[in-house]
Amino acid sequence: VYKRARECLNFLHWKPLVRRLFWRDGAYAQLHRWPDSPLLSIRRQYETEQWSGTKHMLKAWQQGKTGFPLVDAAMRQLWKVGWMPNYMRHVT
Repeated sequence: VYKRARECLNFLHWKPLVRRLFWRDGAYAQLHRWPDSPLLSIRRQYETEQWSGTKHMLKAWQQGKTGFPLVDAAMRQLWKVGWMPNYMRHVT
């Protein structure tokens, strides 16, 4: 796929496609290496971590009303368009 994409597409179209394929294939490799990763954290110390907030705090986060503009913008985008950029997932 990579070779064919490079042959058929110019650089402006080829590079983003290859980047997406790279991340997709990386996810498949991770699932092959750690088949329980959809259910369990790779870092086992996080398995015992507990939520320390309140229901009100959770609702504010879900609605994009935390008071942190970057977090709120990311959550509002998720509600409005149904997806969130990769980098914003790290913020929220």
